[in-house]
Amino acid sequence: MIKKLRKKFIMIGGLSLFAMILIVMAAINIAFYCQTSRHLDSKLSSIMKNADAPTEFGQKPDRGDFMPEEKPGGNMPFGVGGLKIQADGCLIFLDEDNTIKSIRQDAANRYSEDNIQSVVKDIISQDKTKGWNGYYKYLVETHNESKVISLINASSDIYSILWVAALSIIIGAVSFLIAFLIIILASRRATRPVAESYARQKQFVTDAGHELKTPLTAISADNEVARMLYGDSEWFDGIDAQVSKMTGLVKSLITLSRMDEEIKPEFSEFNLSDAVWDTAETFKNIVNSQGKIITFDIEDDVRYNGDESMIRQLVSILMDNAAKYCDDSGKIAVSLKGGKKILLRVINDFSDADECQFDKVFERFYRADKARTPDGSYGLGLSIAKSITEHHKGTISAAPIAHKKVMFEVTLRN
Repeated sequence: MIKKLRKKFIMIGGLSLFAMILIVMAAINIAFYCQTSRHLDSKLSSIMKNADAPTEFGQKPDRGDFMPEEKPGGNMPFGVGGLKIQADGCLIFLDEDNTIKSIRQDAANRYSEDNIQSVVKDIISQDKTKGWNGYYKYLVETHNESKVISLINASSDIYSILWVAALSIIIGAVSFLIAFLIIILASRRATRPVAESYARQKQFVTDAGHELKTPLTAISADNEVARMLYGDSEWFDGIDAQVSKMTGLVKSLITLSRMDEEIKPEFSEFNLSDAVWDTAETFKNIVNSQGKIITFDIEDDVRYNGDESMIRQLVSILMDNAAKYCDDSGKIAVSLKGGKKILLRVINDFSDADECQFDKVFERFYRADKARTPDGSYGLGLSIAKSITEHHKGTISAAPIAHKKVMFEVTLRN
C-alpha cells in the first residue's frame, strides 16, 4: 500500500510539474511569436509608408528611403541549414491585371525578379491583405489606385522563433528531469509518517489477532469441559458459535494484515480450470440444500502462472458471497474463459442489486445487508479477494446486470 501511495505521489507530482512547465513554455513561445509578428508588421507598415515616394523601377533609392539603417555586418546574408537569413524588405507595385509594374528594394538588391514573381503569384491567389507566404511576410494596400505589396524576408525571425522554441524545450526538459528526481527523493520522506502509522496499525492487528487466539482457545476448551460435566445445552452451543465467529474474524484480520505486508506469493504454473472446478463444486451441495441452482461453464485446461492456494481462496470467497446473497430459489453461474486475458465470472440473482453500493463492496467491513443480520460474515471476504487479485496483477469488479443479477468479474493476465 505504501508503495502504491509513493507511486501516486510521484505520478501526481510529475504530471503537475509537467503541466506547469508545458504552460510556461507555451506562454513564453506564444509571447515571443506574437512580439516577433508585431515587430514584422511594424516593419511592413514602415516600408509601406514609402509607397508614395517618387522612385522609378530600376533606380536604387537611398538607404533612408524606406529601409532601416544597416549596421555593419548586420544585414549580410548567411546560411543556417541551407536557409538564407535576410532582413531586407521591398515594395512591389502591381497594375490592374495584378502584374508587377515596378519593384523597389534597397541597394543590395537581394530579391531576384523570378523569386518575387513566384511570391506575388502566391500572394494574389491567397486573396488576403496580410499574412505569410513561406518565410515571407507581406502586407497588401492600395496607393494611388495601384495595388502595392510590402514584402519582407522573415527567415531570420523564424529562425529566432525556432531557436527560442528549441532552447525552451531543452531547458524545460532538463528542469523537469531535475525536479522530477527531487520529487522521487522527497516522496519517501513525504510518505514516511503514513508508512510508520500504517506499519504500527498492521503490527497492532497482527499482535491483537495472536493475543485473541489464546483466550478463544481457552474458552472453547472450557466450554467442552462444561458440556461433558453438565450435558448438552443451548448455552454451550451459543458459546461455540460465537467462538467460531470470533476465530474466523481473527483469521481474516491476520490474512489481510499479511497481504498488506506485500508478501510475494509463490507463483507456479497450474491448471486453473481444475482449481476453479474443485473449489466451486464444493458449494454445490450447500447451494442445492438452500433450494438454489448452480451452473458451471468452465473452459478445459486453462493454464495460469500464480499462487494456486490463493486463487482457490479467491474462488471460495466469491462462491461464499454468491451463496449468501443469492435470492431464494435463485441461480448462481460460474464461468471461466482462457486466453491472453483470463476471465472468471460468478453471477447470482440478487433482487436488491439496485440498492447495493458496488463502489464500496471491496471495502473492509462493508456489507450489502445494511441491517447487518448475523450470518457469520464480517464483510472482510471481498477485501481479501481484492488483495489476492492485486497480488496477481489482475483486476476485480462488481456490477449489476440485467434481470436483477450481480456479476463479480476477475481478470487475470497470462
